[in-house]
Amino acid sequence: MRLITTGVPVDVSAVLLSSNGKVRSDHDLVFYNHPHHGGVRTSSDTVTADLTRVPDDVHAVVVIASIDLEAQPTAVFDQHATWRAETTQPSGTALSFEPAPFTSGETVSIVVEIYRHAAG
Repeated sequence: MRLITTGVPVDVSAVLLSSNGKVRSDHDLVFYNHPHHGGVRTSSDTVTADLTRVPDDVHAVVVIASIDLEAQPTAVFDQHATWRAETTQPSGTALSFEPAPFTSGETVSIVVEIYRHAAG
């Protein structure tokens, strides 16, 4: 999944969640200082999940976009600061999603959630 942003610098991270919706440990946060764990890797604007390597007790991988508030402390996601997620499915199908501009001063957003369905 690649995140394309306009208007502000954005950090991309991923969180590996167990079936109770919580991380199993601090290692389940994948970001620029901890760029890979459990089959999930971050690099600049991209998060890659090797689904064959994601541990069985991880129910979901949640990709998060957060505005770099050190670089722009008053920035929010709005009509001037937007993001678009682009991903390619294992079948080769390309998908993209761009939300409408946010209106409530959000600085963090869940971009994509990859989750297990049944045993798959």
